[in-house]
Amino acid sequence: MSWNFDYDICAIIFISTLIIYYGYRKCLPLTYNKLFQWLMVSSVLVAVTDVVGSVVAVQGKSVSISLIYIINITYYIVLTFTPMIFGSYVAAIIKKPIRESRYLMNYVFAIPGIIVMAIAITTPMTGALFSVDTDHIFHYGNWRISIFIETMFYLVTSGIQVIKYRAKVKKVIRYSIYIYILTTAAGHVCQMFYTPYVQTVSLSATIGLLIMFLAYQNPDYDRDRKTGMYRENGIRKIINEDRLYGKNRPVAGIAFDNYEHIRAVYGEETANEVVQNVAKYLQVTFPENDKFYVHKGRVIAFFDGNIETLRFFRNTITERCKMPFEFKGGDVYLSPVFIFTLEDIKVESFEEFKASMTIAFQRAIEQGKGCVIRLTEEMHQEAIRGIKIDRALKKALSEDSLLVYYQPIYDTIEKRMASAEALVRIHDEELGMIYPDEFIWRAEENGSILSLGEQVFRKVCAFINQHNMEEMGLSFIEINLSPLQCIRKQLALEFEKIIEEYNIDPKYLNLEITETSTGDIDVIRENMNQLSKKGVGFALDDYGTGYSNLVNVMGLPLDIIKIDKSLVWSFFNEGSELLYSVIETFIKGDFKLVMEGVETKEMADKLAEMGCHYEQGFYYSKPIPEEDFVSFVKEYNK
Repeated sequence: MSWNFDYDICAIIFISTLIIYYGYRKCLPLTYNKLFQWLMVSSVLVAVTDVVGSVVAVQGKSVSISLIYIINITYYIVLTFTPMIFGSYVAAIIKKPIRESRYLMNYVFAIPGIIVMAIAITTPMTGALFSVDTDHIFHYGNWRISIFIETMFYLVTSGIQVIKYRAKVKKVIRYSIYIYILTTAAGHVCQMFYTPYVQTVSLSATIGLLIMFLAYQNPDYDRDRKTGMYRENGIRKIINEDRLYGKNRPVAGIAFDNYEHIRAVYGEETANEVVQNVAKYLQVTFPENDKFYVHKGRVIAFFDGNIETLRFFRNTITERCKMPFEFKGGDVYLSPVFIFTLEDIKVESFEEFKASMTIAFQRAIEQGKGCVIRLTEEMHQEAIRGIKIDRALKKALSEDSLLVYYQPIYDTIEKRMASAEALVRIHDEELGMIYPDEFIWRAEENGSILSLGEQVFRKVCAFINQHNMEEMGLSFIEINLSPLQCIRKQLALEFEKIIEEYNIDPKYLNLEITETSTGDIDVIRENMNQLSKKGVGFALDDYGTGYSNLVNVMGLPLDIIKIDKSLVWSFFNEGSELLYSVIETFIKGDFKLVMEGVETKEMADKLAEMGCHYEQGFYYSKPIPEEDFVSFVKEYNK
């Protein structure tokens, strides 16, 4: 009888290396990560006890029978326990709660392993798995196959679970688990039926472990390369797991209210260097806390403590920020603000968490240096509403169910309703009517503003196609363009195709832009010139809000300037004389003026007297649905 444990030696080297690296890099505190670590430890113990058991088995009478039994029983127990850990690992991967304890599956699923371990423990009395004769020679027992059956049970059932819940598991993870199952099964088949004295089990399992490690279990995959902290997606993983176990964790967040200023003044590279230095400080000062780099210099940390722990976190960082942080070009002082939440806010998803933290960060940054904001239920509910608005927006865009309301615009010279501004709305079954101030900025942030703008443009073109504009007395319909639409090089071509599709006269379209749309002035000018040649008009919107730069916009092919209601109201409510000079300037420039926010007859008469061409406001009408608008205009202009 000659035992060959060369494969075990290879397995010990490879797995030990993985365990050391895994421990050094520190993985996310997730159940499946901890179980993977236990799986590696168990696998290396299988290899070690297999080697030791093989050595003592061939030593003959130089080793006591008791020692041979103890070593080999230990080997079989560890060998039996390993597939049970794998089963628990797969349960954690497919997000199935492990209820009976944190690491072991429920008792029913553990029965096969418990039975085989009992067989191993009673082997000295039964000889079930092996026996040692009076000459100290090792012999396999008739029940040795129970080890094989138990292993196959856990491998097969785990594979079935992955297949059953494949929608929950990424493709790369599924196939890595399949490879582990196949390689481990192959090793057991070889050692059980073909090479009983060549130890192939450990190396075959090691191959599977290496595949899983390289595919998705490397701790560095969850780390932000810039800071060395965990990535934001790690928060999603932790929250998803906490939901399974009904757990809430205290959270602290740190941001710097002068971060954007630092980035603007010193540049992105310097801002990144400063963030890296902050990250190093936090890693050294708070090594036990799980820290996540979000973005814009913001850090989230989970705590296993109380309010005093969070207070220590804040005080320590505040003291450190009294001294500068270094970068290659010099030093910079940071102005920290803090947010925190305790277990009283129940977060149901990562989306809720992120939205809530964003609101809290914004409030803290608005208040400035040293501010501490506790996330309240009110903020949390505001975040939840925001998520619902995002979903309503996505649904409205996918179903083409955006609503276009029209606010009439009065012509002070011809004394009729001559135009209207198209304003978009969303109607949601749960939230009711959602207004632009709640979803336009969200659409701009997530990029869906392009689809939204196109849908509104199409609906207005359809309106013009379906109604006789001349008979109604309408000269044009105004449509707002977002800054992202304006700098889209294909904008003019796309709009031209839509105009041709609905077979309308372009003169009935007037596109509103804001000064913020002119970031890439060459692109917007090219789009405007191309559409102007076709007959489309353009207006500058929101003049008077503090954004307009006449140097940028006066050279554009604009027909109309819309004076923001804030400037109009300041004239009537506060007696500001600025409106006189604004009106005079634009009239001399041969622009037509639309005065927004007209709410009384006094305002309407005075603005007309001052030379304004158009008036828009609640005095005439609020934004109204298409059918009501048509009736309103026909009645007013008859």
